[in-house]
Amino acid sequence: MKRTWLKRKIQVCYFRGGLLMLAACFLAASANLVQAADTSIAFTSKRSGNSEIYRMSSDGKRLRRLTKHPQYDGGAAWSPDGQKITFTSFRDLNRIQNPGIILGEIYLMNADGTNPINLTQSVEKPDLGSSWSPDGQQIVFGSSELFAQEDLFRSDIWVTDVDGGNSRSLTKHDAQDMAPAWSPDGNQIAFSSDRDGNWEIYVMNADGTNPINLTNHPARDGRPNWSPDGKRIVFTSDRDKKDEADKNIEIYVMNSDGTNPINLTNHPAIDNRPSWSPDGTRIAFDSNRDANWEIYALNSDGTNPINLTNHPATDTSPSWGPAPTLSVSSKEKLATLWGKVKRSNIYGVK
Repeated sequence: MKRTWLKRKIQVCYFRGGLLMLAACFLAASANLVQAADTSIAFTSKRSGNSEIYRMSSDGKRLRRLTKHPQYDGGAAWSPDGQKITFTSFRDLNRIQNPGIILGEIYLMNADGTNPINLTQSVEKPDLGSSWSPDGQQIVFGSSELFAQEDLFRSDIWVTDVDGGNSRSLTKHDAQDMAPAWSPDGNQIAFSSDRDGNWEIYVMNADGTNPINLTNHPARDGRPNWSPDGKRIVFTSDRDKKDEADKNIEIYVMNSDGTNPINLTNHPAIDNRPSWSPDGTRIAFDSNRDANWEIYALNSDGTNPINLTNHPATDTSPSWGPAPTLSVSSKEKLATLWGKVKRSNIYGVK
């Protein structure tokens, strides 16, 4: 009798344990699906007749316009918590002394487009191309100045606190340093530079020290963007063009140390400005492959490119936002489900 009772107990424990594990797997999968569906892509579009910032869901739906200003707004970058967006704006052009020079500023706004604030306040030089530190406390960007003797700009990488204070230069080079991207661990910043006579991808410490050339290729490489795990960097390159008349630009990915560069797009058109999805499985980019600039997304191995925007206006510069935080934790949901399992009185055993 005791043996029969013990056997039934073991069966129930196994059943309950299996059901609990199944529930946990289901919740984890559901959480991933919900987060993937709820991520947003911010991008620049001229569909209103002027360059403005829009956001859409990762499948190209739920479109929303975020900025409404007669001057250029573009180049959005999400804060790590998804609550803020930095962008480049020309809305302070009326303050420029020299009308022949276009000077952009780095602005900060809420993710719904409200409360835009000028962070850089540097009307004497253009600022553009922002990226957030992983802790959300600092913003790195490119800033240029006009050479005194030549009608040319020199660009350096700058960093500022999120409130616009404590701005300082991280690079001081006579070449062009631009398009910075902060690594997920906060220790490094990747950027584009022509300091070696050709556009390459560099990486430096977050304080600006120890710049290293990662690409070392005679072609032009630019616009680096780190994978969420920090192990890879996606970038653009024209290394596959046939001649100088060929305008082909491809999306490449390489290891974070510069090894194993792989062409992801393999298309004769221009594929540009890549941005990783928060789970690292997809990459958004803009392309003119359909005779119009659109936002596309493909798998991180280069497969399954999909047009997300499909609009006759120009859509460029995608920035994939972080996954939202679930309001109810998986642990709480799991406890609820386990309570239901306990109350179900399976096999009549309490």
